[in-house]
Amino acid sequence: MSETPKSVAIIGANLAGGWAADTLRQKGFEGDIFLIGEEPDPPYERPPLSKDLLLHPDAMPKTLFLHDLDYYAQQRITLQLGVRASKLDLPGRRVELANGGQISADRIILCTGGDARRLSIPGSELPQVHCLRTLADSRAIAAGLAPGKSVVVVGGGVIGLEVAASAAKAGCKVTVLEAAPGLMTRVVTPEIGNFLLHCHRAEGVDIRLGQGIAAILGARAVQAVETGDGTRIDADMVVLGVGIDPADALARDAGIATDNGVIVDAHCRTSVAEIFAAGDVANQPNPYLGGRVRLENVQNAQNQGAAAAEAILGSTAPFEELPYFWTDQFDLNVQAAGDTLHADQTILRGTLESRAFSVFYLDQ
Repeated sequence: MSETPKSVAIIGANLAGGWAADTLRQKGFEGDIFLIGEEPDPPYERPPLSKDLLLHPDAMPKTLFLHDLDYYAQQRITLQLGVRASKLDLPGRRVELANGGQISADRIILCTGGDARRLSIPGSELPQVHCLRTLADSRAIAAGLAPGKSVVVVGGGVIGLEVAASAAKAGCKVTVLEAAPGLMTRVVTPEIGNFLLHCHRAEGVDIRLGQGIAAILGARAVQAVETGDGTRIDADMVVLGVGIDPADALARDAGIATDNGVIVDAHCRTSVAEIFAAGDVANQPNPYLGGRVRLENVQNAQNQGAAAAEAILGSTAPFEELPYFWTDQFDLNVQAAGDTLHADQTILRGTLESRAFSVFYLDQ
């Protein structure tokens, strides 16, 4: 594994994949680079999808895409867009594509990301039921936002609350259904969750905690949702923000070890020495959290993609990512770093009422 490869195939033309390709060239790799993506677009930033692009879908920010198409040509990065990688031929070191094509490579980086989780409930197939994962998803949701429209968001996590805030700013009547007793429970403490709850309610968002969805009602179009207790809520559109599942089937079918994602070591290497993984799909030991974890955020995607590329080129430095996330909701910007959920001591600087504060989470 010490020899420098002559070719690298990156499956996933997303943030992790784009950073992996960039890093290979920046570090002096002269071999062939293939960047394969199911979407028709080159790698782009996902955070605007739930914010600015929902409100201004025609005002594409210049910073959305990592690079324009000319950049990839100049850097001799071969783009294969709008095509799915269907199989890994490990003995032959080939990636088989759904369109019948094949790509041979000495090393492969799996940046397959995650798939937005859907719900198996009546009415979930109606055309006004959306998830938010891609640029196309964002455009579809934006097309349904208009003053007076009723939007039900299922899930009070980061994506759900960002969509709720954008829909409310667009003049929609917004209801959020969250089955848990608080908001964003995977990433913030109840204190911060309650702060966000009050902020959303102050902006007119109807948030219902401890309330799941049982069915989406309507013949050819969404008319309402039915909650777990039988309550009916009128709706013109439903947005599901109930998390993602790691897109690890390609690896699993090839015999690569998976468990809630693709299992990688501290150098982003999978159970097959020539195959690496990065981004939302990679399950890696994290020294800050004391176990394996998939980090689903922008910072990890770009840094882990770069780390996988560096490992392919011979770097022996372990990748150790400090957990971090940020979110913009209404006029709020929330950022968190480290493990905020298992602290022995909490110190507040500022006041929640002022909307300008810092919280320190400390171990004894």
